[in-house]
Amino acid sequence: MTITLSGVSKTFGDFTAVHPLDLTIPEGSFFALLGASGCGKTTTLRMIAGLEEPTSGSILLGEEDITRLPPHERPVNTVFQNYALFPHLDVKENVAFGLRRRGVKSVSKQVAEILDLVQLGELSRRKPLQLSGGQQQRVALARALINRPRVLLLDEPLGALDLKLRRQMQLELKRIQVEVGITFVHVTHDQEEAMTMADRVAVMYGGKVEQLGPPAELYEHPRSTFVANFLGTSNLFEAEIVFREAGRREGASGAGAGNGEGTGSGRAKGSGEGTVVAGAKGTGKGKGVGEAKGIAEGKDVGEGEAEASAAAAGRASGEVSHAGQDSSSGASVGGELQVKVPGGDDLLRLPLDRCAAGETEAGGKVLIGVRPEKITLAHTDDAGSVPEGRNRLTGRITDASYLGVSLQYVVETSACPELTVYEQNIERDTRLVPGEQVVLHWRPAHTFALDAAQDVAAGEEAL
Repeated sequence: MTITLSGVSKTFGDFTAVHPLDLTIPEGSFFALLGASGCGKTTTLRMIAGLEEPTSGSILLGEEDITRLPPHERPVNTVFQNYALFPHLDVKENVAFGLRRRGVKSVSKQVAEILDLVQLGELSRRKPLQLSGGQQQRVALARALINRPRVLLLDEPLGALDLKLRRQMQLELKRIQVEVGITFVHVTHDQEEAMTMADRVAVMYGGKVEQLGPPAELYEHPRSTFVANFLGTSNLFEAEIVFREAGRREGASGAGAGNGEGTGSGRAKGSGEGTVVAGAKGTGKGKGVGEAKGIAEGKDVGEGEAEASAAAAGRASGEVSHAGQDSSSGASVGGELQVKVPGGDDLLRLPLDRCAAGETEAGGKVLIGVRPEKITLAHTDDAGSVPEGRNRLTGRITDASYLGVSLQYVVETSACPELTVYEQNIERDTRLVPGEQVVLHWRPAHTFALDAAQDVAAGEEAL
């Protein structure tokens, strides 16, 4: 059942917990409200449940306005962090409690089915104190689901579990949601939890939705420093725009030839400008910037000409219309920014559609961002092996930590005094130790840009 919040707000005296909020939660989705304590996520959930009355706005469940309905008349159930199980009742009777309150006489079949769903059938005669934390959580979930709600609300239900069990239950909750097919609305402050389970995530900050979308979109394309810092880790540093290549708007008239050609502009090391024909029906032409990985046989387009298949060039620039897509709307293709960091010699590049800053003209300031796992470290002796077309910075390792699955480095650079790098623990270069000079390099497509006026540290204090 689709949930629609229109202009919903909540104030307590002179404090606004939730600013006017417009939000649509699709039917059958697993939707997460993610944010730090005090961001308004739990208040929003409580308004959907009917436990708080909105100061303004309306809440629709499908086409029905439930804004003023009391909680017991809403077709929703809630699972809280404190499971509130009855200690004197066994698992079966805890789960059957809601049915018995509604006057249902024969409950055994329904209880058995729901206990099988949460994989507790063999424990039906145990008391809550004889169960683990994860098993208690499943009992609370079964008790909420047995009443066949159209929406299930989950208020940090995994918060009391240890890390390993919490991760197991994340997968269990997602499995159960898929099997029952109803809408789950999940409140959490745990970024990993939200990204593991949810189809869509609303990141909340200060009573407002900062950004909304699928987990991968939020992580790869943050639109604010808060999202970039709160959802994972980001390296953010200021840079000046030195060149902006605008994208072109193309129609659907061109059918592609098989290959693209490009000639280097020489504006930046490894960069090139060329026209890539998308080699498929109805996609037309797109402008692309070649990188080493997108150029056939690794040819350098910064020096001359290179041939590339349309697919490879499209992957390199991230801007070419894909085969079979309707581009008759005149979508913008191509375009990039080239920026320079204080004290640096090399230009950094990024696709124009990876820039969320309002000002993108030459001379303007932006915050450049790159995730730590996107960066590769090379010892300065191996600088010549860095592929052309990569963004690069030089620096000195100030700290190195062994984390088991990965290695974490902190590198001092001209762009950022503490730039973090994660490298998978596969083949460790023993030369990469504190004090060593290194080259950091990454694909331009993994770079993003934000408004320089934003607080670089926003979101860090919430972690």
